[in-house]
Amino acid sequence: MTPRLADLADVPALSELEKQVFSGDCLSARHFRHFIRGEHSELWLLQEGAGILAYALVLFHRGTSLARLYSLAVMPAARGRGLGKQLLLWVEQRALERHVLFMRLEVRNDNPAAVALYEQQGYRRLKALKHYYEDGADGWRMEKHLRTVTPRPDPLPFYAQTTPFTCGPSALMMALKSLKPEYQLTRLEELDLWREATTIYLTTGHGGTSAQGLALAARARGFQVRMWLSDLRTPFIDGVRSAHKREVLDLVGQDFQRRCDEAGIVSDLGTKALDDYRAALAAGERILLLISTYRLNRNKAPHWVWLVAMDDDFAYINDPDVDEKLDQVATDNLYVPVSLENLAYMIQYGSTRYGAAVLLRTDAS
Repeated sequence: MTPRLADLADVPALSELEKQVFSGDCLSARHFRHFIRGEHSELWLLQEGAGILAYALVLFHRGTSLARLYSLAVMPAARGRGLGKQLLLWVEQRALERHVLFMRLEVRNDNPAAVALYEQQGYRRLKALKHYYEDGADGWRMEKHLRTVTPRPDPLPFYAQTTPFTCGPSALMMALKSLKPEYQLTRLEELDLWREATTIYLTTGHGGTSAQGLALAARARGFQVRMWLSDLRTPFIDGVRSAHKREVLDLVGQDFQRRCDEAGIVSDLGTKALDDYRAALAAGERILLLISTYRLNRNKAPHWVWLVAMDDDFAYINDPDVDEKLDQVATDNLYVPVSLENLAYMIQYGSTRYGAAVLLRTDAS
């Protein structure tokens, strides 16, 4: 049997298979239709005669080299024939053809056959998931490197932003935790950092945080800081229609820069090459990057991430924005591989190609 992609006519049979395999956390017919139509998902089937014996559903993370095995199911009557393994190997190969580096998945603790299959195929346990499933069962998050990648730092702190406007504080918190293990990742700290570093307004809604604001907040917590800025103009101001908001943004931006200058925080102006980022990482600095999210989600929004590592082909980022609407979980945004080509576009924001990075270290580093 050769796997084939599902189509909408398969939804009734898929729904019946789902009911026979899972007692909870079941995909509905609406879910199946959504994933079959999706640009960033693939649903593969094994069929014998008129009957569907198994399926595997994989989600691809837009703009990155990460995939997630969302579900793998085999009809009870068809078990013992190696169909799960066949589909798993098939979707891994498909993922490699899409230049995926990591495949991640979740599996129930009380499903030893599935855990054994994944471990036999090279998946390792990434994180214990307490009460993860609908019935309260525990699980494991697992990961496989589909090709050789730069080893991930261990431990690698992660913090998911809890508001739409606190990506900067959340990225900063992860970087600070990596430098100072006793540093506490709390929601109050996330909000305190935002209050210290916010620009008050963005184009709409609450303001985000600027490079200068984040640098000052890090300095206030005892860390050494410097900034890479493409220029000293107040960023994002051209997209603000309200004259009042533009005035406030510019006033706050200029004050942040004045305070950075007074604190001795260096503002290194100009465009940086990827080799500059690689050298800073090699020197032990932590790098917060301002990126455009267009290649991640097609929204042209400024967004802060933590640049964790780089190799000859990829950059690896911790992205604090976990979007449950896209079926993301925290480890989808942990050590995410992004091609260097994509990164080069991401770090130039808007028509002015504005770039900003905050580089952190401790006195001892």
